[in-house]
Amino acid sequence: MAVRPPIHRPVGRRDKREADRDYARKRDPAIRALYASARWQRARRHFLAQHPLCAECERQGRVSAANTVDHIIPHRGDTERFWDPDGWQALCASCHSRKTAAEDGGFGNARRQP
Repeated sequence: MAVRPPIHRPVGRRDKREADRDYARKRDPAIRALYASARWQRARRHFLAQHPLCAECERQGRVSAANTVDHIIPHRGDTERFWDPDGWQALCASCHSRKTAAEDGGFGNARRQP
């Protein structure tokens, strides 16, 4: 039986799932619990069903499917702002990554603001 050869990655390069897990581990446990809750999963699914297209792509005249619910103004653990759907927007993964990187000071520079 053929055996798949191991995947060799250049030193310092990680796949997206590894990076996501590292980011989640560094996140405040209280905030992590909000995103892990069944209530958030239901709210997220419902919001994306009502807003299936990326808001940022639409502003730029493109059409792409949204897969992320973004807090327009970062909630920083404020539960009232976290649950306010008026402060949410649907984004595709690339637009959400770009927005988050700009807010946090760039890719890989997780600058926390109070």
